[in-house]
Amino acid sequence: MSYTASQCNWKRSKALGFFLNFVINHDDEVVDSDVFRLVASLQSKFQWICSIQKAIPAEYLKLMKEDSDCERRLDYSDESQEIIRKVWDTRFARSYVLRILRKVVAKELKAHPIEKHDSELYARKTQELQKTLKLTDMELDVLLVLAFLCDCFLCTPGRRHLFGHDMMDFIAKCLDCDIAMVRDALKDDRKICRYKCIDEELCLNRDILNFLNGTTGEPLTNMYYTRCQDEVLPWEFYKNLTVKHGELLKRILSSGNQDTPTHILFYGVPGTGKTSFARTLAAELKRDCYLISQCSGGFGPVRGMPESRFGALRICAEQVDPATSIIVVDEADRMLRGNDSLPFLSGGAPFGDKGLLNSTLDSVRVPTIWIANTPAEMLDESSRRRFNYSIRFETLDTAQRAAIWGNNIAKMGMGDLIDDSMKLKFAGLYPVSAGGITLALENLAKVSPGKDEVESLVARLMAPHCELLGIPLDDDKLLPAKDYSIEGLNIKGSIPLDRVVAAIRNFQQGAAGGIDRPRMNLLLSGAPGTGKTEFVKYLGSKLHTRVVVKMGSDLLNMYVGGTEQNISRAFSEVESEKAILFLDEIDGMVQGRERATRSWEVTQVNELLHQMENFNGIMIGATNLAANLDPAILRRFTFKLVFDYLDEAGKKLFFERMFRTTLTPEESRALAQIPMLAPGDFRTVRQSFFYLGDQVSNRDYINALARESEAKKANAFAPKSKIGF
Repeated sequence: MSYTASQCNWKRSKALGFFLNFVINHDDEVVDSDVFRLVASLQSKFQWICSIQKAIPAEYLKLMKEDSDCERRLDYSDESQEIIRKVWDTRFARSYVLRILRKVVAKELKAHPIEKHDSELYARKTQELQKTLKLTDMELDVLLVLAFLCDCFLCTPGRRHLFGHDMMDFIAKCLDCDIAMVRDALKDDRKICRYKCIDEELCLNRDILNFLNGTTGEPLTNMYYTRCQDEVLPWEFYKNLTVKHGELLKRILSSGNQDTPTHILFYGVPGTGKTSFARTLAAELKRDCYLISQCSGGFGPVRGMPESRFGALRICAEQVDPATSIIVVDEADRMLRGNDSLPFLSGGAPFGDKGLLNSTLDSVRVPTIWIANTPAEMLDESSRRRFNYSIRFETLDTAQRAAIWGNNIAKMGMGDLIDDSMKLKFAGLYPVSAGGITLALENLAKVSPGKDEVESLVARLMAPHCELLGIPLDDDKLLPAKDYSIEGLNIKGSIPLDRVVAAIRNFQQGAAGGIDRPRMNLLLSGAPGTGKTEFVKYLGSKLHTRVVVKMGSDLLNMYVGGTEQNISRAFSEVESEKAILFLDEIDGMVQGRERATRSWEVTQVNELLHQMENFNGIMIGATNLAANLDPAILRRFTFKLVFDYLDEAGKKLFFERMFRTTLTPEESRALAQIPMLAPGDFRTVRQSFFYLGDQVSNRDYINALARESEAKKANAFAPKSKIGF
């Protein structure tokens, strides 16, 4: 609510006190007559004229009325405040008008003592401001002077806003104190600046002004922080996190004392439940959870900026009980990136202030959880070492997504529409964040679908969401071709292919971490088109296991150390998903170290070697150039399968399957004479004839395959010796 005139007695009395101090301390001219507007309203114009004529000698009044300067000439037809200003600016009359002003103000303050109006809303708001920010009386009065300037209860003597020293001098006159005291109250490390109550031009924070003026009924603390009272997910929901980090994390947060700071960092992939887990953790510890506002006070571009949020954090820490509270600073990326961060790392100008961050980490005594999507290496080392504990949140795995689907389905009462099998299917198909799952279900509920529509509607809702966020979908592209079969492939290895597949299945069913448990890494090598990638898709389908494909472009990074981190994360992601990691064209990532010319080329190979050695899952690498691989990499593959060009039987089988026809003996002999044919060649030929529409004969197909073979002769995979017909 806003104030009526009758509710402004406290404010007017306080402003009159400041005004009186100002005129007592300001022995100089006044350009703007609005300086006297508040006091002028206390009497009628006739009363002011009478007071002036009675207090000032007649000869002085005559001189003022005859002044040659029209700007100074006393004219009783002017407004009261202008008459007062002209008398004030006549130096020999100033002392007389000062006595009048003191008398008028004293009379008003006697009739309306400020203590009498302490129950008014503005007075209560002022008390709440002082209590919330724990301001001294001096600091509070500085803010009130600035507030009264904004509300025109006070006015500076010139016709412009004052800056720096001039504004401090005006405030000091209003408070009847030395300017040094004002300067001290406005230092950067004092509360007024630290909490962003003012901007660089010494203008009052607009949110504080609105609060004082009653335009919002919310408590002042809501501008800085709010207590989280929403329902949280159960502790058991975060099974992996609680098993790995839960108990130690609870002990760290519970055993901390108020003499030392306790800061926890949750960082990593967006949408992985960092904020939700922080709130659940607070509930598990039976502590009140306070969220720092993401738009904490400030002016224009300052609003919600790191420095404002640091102020909000300090305010919260001074208001809540360290023994029963946890503070959560969500979306803290800009706060955590100090001003020493390199701009190119953050995609633009750096944010935050390292000194301000570190001083906050050292001074806040309430246990605080910081949440960011920023990679750890982008945080300054001096800041990183101030965190008592940290958890890196990786991409949600299928089981976690299934749990989120289940939780949201139950919360929205959609169990009749989406059963467990459908929930698991969605979790596998759509690798989205918790927010993406919630959004999809909310949109689904809006259209009130029938049960038979749910699957297609979810697909239509998820497709644009995933495209917008650049999320690849596990669709038919990761399934083998409908006419694919391992029958007919020319795969060479020491162990038959069916036994290799059985061994992989046995590995999946075995206990993780068994004594000397052999790893399961496969190397597929051979010429392009010989079926390596399709075999991996076939294997995933056969084993009912998701295949995660990583190309060199997914892992290679332009920054030193970036590729190694991407390799590590790829293995970690797949292991948690219990999926198959397929490194296609692995030779581009791990060529022999003896040919390396840069140190980082060696460290990339070393990182892959380390991950392969310790990986508790299935990794498959495919290459067209096995000879270029590092020997140490080769030793770490459990099975090595060579995909060769098709033999005579394979050619006939793929021909008749792909072209849905039968070969005559003569056509079979002609096909057998074509060298270097791979399954991919048959698909290429089939696609080349697909849209022609004419009847295609077996001879047309055979001629086309022969041309594909001829095109390979200049290829690196063509045999060195000439093969005749």
